[in-house]
Amino acid sequence: MAIKYDLHIQSHISETTAEVDLVKNNFPANTSYTDVYNKHNLLTDKTVMAHGCHLTDEELEVFRSRGAAISHCPNSNISLCSGMLDVRRVLKHNVKLGLGTDVAGGYSPSMLDAIRRAVDTSKALTINNPGYETLTYQEIFRLATLGGSQALCLEDTIGNFEVGKDFDAVLVNPSVPDSPFDVFEDETEEIILEKFLNLGDDRNILKVYVAGKRVVPFKK
Repeated sequence: MAIKYDLHIQSHISETTAEVDLVKNNFPANTSYTDVYNKHNLLTDKTVMAHGCHLTDEELEVFRSRGAAISHCPNSNISLCSGMLDVRRVLKHNVKLGLGTDVAGGYSPSMLDAIRRAVDTSKALTINNPGYETLTYQEIFRLATLGGSQALCLEDTIGNFEVGKDFDAVLVNPSVPDSPFDVFEDETEEIILEKFLNLGDDRNILKVYVAGKRVVPFKK
């Protein structure tokens, strides 16, 4: 049905080791958790699978070849102690990757929180392996924007400010009177952006636009 009608597909995969073992026991004829989805034609360029903490290199290659995407949900993964996705490894396999919140397992629907927890996860992996290349805030910001649009197969429509794309944007004021962070005269735009991603909240967000329409604050 998904192939016939060109539908989007969303599910979970390899969130916990217990889940991986359960799938292995229930589908002994398949070579992996990913193989179960693949053999049922559920991995397409419009498929988004949440988590993927315990995917093997072989499984990631299947994701890449099918054009399927992973949604990194670090808050949920940390909250449930289910695992830590090695984002660097996923990106090296050229698998589409975006950020998710998964509030059923995590405690925040905020994309800012997802960015912060993704940073925390990457740093935790570095603690376990000092040679690990920690993700930069720029890389994680990309996952929250263009990465998400690519995961949804919508990168031609949204994800950045290229001419011709829909205007999806937030207007941020880092210097509102009750801002949760300070801005100093000699700071660059990059430093201010990093401060907002790490410390900012709804007090800094003045307006939100979706496809060019202002949705926050609501028009009466």
